[in-house]
Amino acid sequence: MYSDGVLRYLAKNLQDIDDAKDILQDTFIALWDNKDKIQNGKAKNWLFTTAHNRMLKLIRYRKVRQNTVNIDQEAALVQSSEKHRYDSLQQIDVLLQNLSETMKQCLMLKEWSGFSIKEIASIMQISEENVKINIFRAKIKLRENTQAR
Repeated sequence: MYSDGVLRYLAKNLQDIDDAKDILQDTFIALWDNKDKIQNGKAKNWLFTTAHNRMLKLIRYRKVRQNTVNIDQEAALVQSSEKHRYDSLQQIDVLLQNLSETMKQCLMLKEWSGFSIKEIASIMQISEENVKINIFRAKIKLRENTQAR
């Protein structure tokens, strides 16, 4: 008598007929189990209320599960990103080892530490022109070594 209405209500809200049928079945089983407690004339309200509550429970479960999946996916992405970053840093270290010490220091002070040419010259006690030349040569050598790989 009420099953079609409850099913339509569930299917409309869940957008999944199979889940709606499962909840409908569970709701009618619960009705049978609680038949002695339900007052005459209140079965329709009881069915809709029970179906509604079960539907909300399913939606919450899906949301929690989806959040868990998202968290797992994010963790995997972060882990993958960290591994990629670690691999990239190792590759950079290998490439930097092929540079002279002066080239490496000039390049690192400029690119990683953000010092100006003038500051690097002061730190390394070499001319500004020499700093520029070392950075230029270091970049060329890195580019050549990267392309050779």
